[in-house]
Amino acid sequence: MDFNELFWEKVKYVLLFLLVLSVGFIILTKFVFQVPVLESQELLEDINNSEQIIGMQKEYVTKVQELKDEIDSIQFDIHQVQRLDKIKKKIYSLQDIYKKNNMNNKYMFGVQSSKTLKLYFDSKEELQTIEKNNEILEKNLNECKANI
Repeated sequence: MDFNELFWEKVKYVLLFLLVLSVGFIILTKFVFQVPVLESQELLEDINNSEQIIGMQKEYVTKVQELKDEIDSIQFDIHQVQRLDKIKKKIYSLQDIYKKNNMNNKYMFGVQSSKTLKLYFDSKEELQTIEKNNEILEKNLNECKANI
């Protein structure tokens, strides 16, 4: 046997071994070890739902920013009942997504954003009331000083 015959004989055995190995792998994956299609389908649905929820959260971020800017522009010392009620209605409407989805924890961001904005609204209102009262107190104090 010379070198060429020995070489081609080894190549033949390697090719035969690879063919048997690949056929064995195909048989094992097709018939013996089943790939769980149902579980992967559920995972894909969960991923799609998560992507939808993230999209909704991004929409809520823009809504919350717009409401915050609107709250910042309000002057609470001026009596504007309709505008304040309109803003409060918008704040409470942020909770609707949580209620529409049977109070699912995935949609809790609606309730959290509503409560946070309500807290911001109330604190802003109190701050402006306190500032106005401080101005009145300073004015009265200055009048008392001038009278003494």
